[in-house]
Amino acid sequence: MNNSHSQPQISRRRLLQGGSIFAAGAVLSSRSSNYAAQAQESNTNTALPLHFNSDGRFKIVQFNDTQDDHMTDKRTIEFMSKVLDQEKPDFALINGDVITDGPTNPKQVYQAINNVVLPMEQRNIPWAITYGNHDEDSVKEANTGVYEKHMSQFVRSYRHNLNPEATDRPFGHSDAQLLIGSAKNKDHAAFAIWLLDSGNYLPENDSVQDNDELPHYDYIRPEQIKWYRELSLATEKRFGKKIPSLMYFHIPTYEHRDMWFGGPANHSDSKHKDATKRHKISGVKNEDVCYGSFNSGIYGAVRERGDVLGIYCGHDHINSYYGDYFGVELGYCPGTGFAPYGLHDGTILQHTLRGARVFELNENSDRIYETTRLIFAKDLGLDMQPAKQPIAQPAELPEYVKMPS
Repeated sequence: MNNSHSQPQISRRRLLQGGSIFAAGAVLSSRSSNYAAQAQESNTNTALPLHFNSDGRFKIVQFNDTQDDHMTDKRTIEFMSKVLDQEKPDFALINGDVITDGPTNPKQVYQAINNVVLPMEQRNIPWAITYGNHDEDSVKEANTGVYEKHMSQFVRSYRHNLNPEATDRPFGHSDAQLLIGSAKNKDHAAFAIWLLDSGNYLPENDSVQDNDELPHYDYIRPEQIKWYRELSLATEKRFGKKIPSLMYFHIPTYEHRDMWFGGPANHSDSKHKDATKRHKISGVKNEDVCYGSFNSGIYGAVRERGDVLGIYCGHDHINSYYGDYFGVELGYCPGTGFAPYGLHDGTILQHTLRGARVFELNENSDRIYETTRLIFAKDLGLDMQPAKQPIAQPAELPEYVKMPS
């Protein structure tokens, strides 16, 4: 977990030079009123798709920002495979930015996804993905026509995938609650995993004001928070108690930044020392926290409900820290993929923080969620040379997996 590298804070705008600037305010889509009903129908698990092992243990592995085209860097696949073989998790996820804008046709989009989900699928590990800001980029860049709803349809054809059924709603395409059944009572949930879609970019459907001052990323919508709260309450009623859980989505919250600096009014590194002690922060922050355009309140909703023990994100590839922010653990998994930006690009340090995060659960402990830790590619013997090392050809799709027509 400890990392000795330090450097000046890097602005994501500088890192992503040439990226699109979205000139729009943010208002909710007129179609969003249908969200709650559709989400309740498609994303509610009445079954228990996962279970604690007989010894009461359960392990989760988080990857994120695999972020590549159909010619994935072979080290991304190698790293994921080594982590899965070493940890043997009971569930794994890619927490957003599964792919990037590189594919130029639908086949290449699905090949890009297949390359990075196969390590989980081939090991018979239950898995899911959330969506990040880059997953639909090929629609704009190359007119592939493959949207997240098509990606959901595609990944659901894998035998071990647990993503919800694709629906025609404007956002929240990867929202899901995955219940983990107790080893003591197979019909009773002992823990839950929440997956949320944090969107992609600031909507372009409102030109009332110039919004250059806003972050250019999307945000978790009030309807999604309403869905979480209502389903959390229904789950408590169903099982007679609040079900402890972890929550995963791609774009970090405003509170991820506030925790680092010790509050929303603080923005200086001088405040970080006190915050580290107060919030028990561990890990590094090598770039700005790039949250969405508005703080719509998911952290507040989680604190109010009291069932989510931690919120973990990706998005900022070279941040790895986590801490306890007033009772809710907030943290990062650094970028997993070897293709996107890293630490000190173009140098031998570029891939230093390529990582995965492990979560250990124990049903026999009072809190159930026991600990989290990072695994870095540099510690597993991977080649750290900065130049990309693409695979010779895309991996074959399993014979039972079909590309949407």
